[in-house]
Amino acid sequence: MKSNLQKHWWIITINGILAVLFGALSLFDSETMLLSISRYFGLLVLIGGVLLLFGALDLKRRQKDYVLMMTEAIIMIVIGILILVFPAQTLKVFLIVIGIWSFLLGIAKIYMGISIGREFKARYIFILGGVLFAAIGLLLLIEPLWVGSHLLKLFGFVFVVLGMLLIYNSFVLKKFKTN
Repeated sequence: MKSNLQKHWWIITINGILAVLFGALSLFDSETMLLSISRYFGLLVLIGGVLLLFGALDLKRRQKDYVLMMTEAIIMIVIGILILVFPAQTLKVFLIVIGIWSFLLGIAKIYMGISIGREFKARYIFILGGVLFAAIGLLLLIEPLWVGSHLLKLFGFVFVVLGMLLIYNSFVLKKFKTN
């Protein structure tokens, strides 16, 4: 009797193909992919704001407190429109925020690695990870779009490899005999 996973091996194949396509696009046109991701995010925020607006209008119709929901909806709609109109600039701000977060996380990891003491031998992993996070954070602060596109290329490579593995494993799963 075939397992459910074996019956639907083709779903794994499709996931693999999509991963390879996403990875290839990220590798060969990372700037366009970054802007597309930014626009997609802006569209999601805009749609979420519009849906929230309908919810707030429904609350108003039922004479319930709607002001906070209406305010949030308007803010989300404005932010969604800004992201859609200015995708590169909002992406740059987003990458700078990630850079700040990464730098601060790196400093915290370095501090943890130093403070946990010499008896904990794996503390160097904390310190090394902290240096890596802090360095990526600094690079994102200095040149956010350039670093972002190169990080996306790295992720693209990983997606291509994982996608090929998914495709291969789906065909292995299809041929696998169970008793």
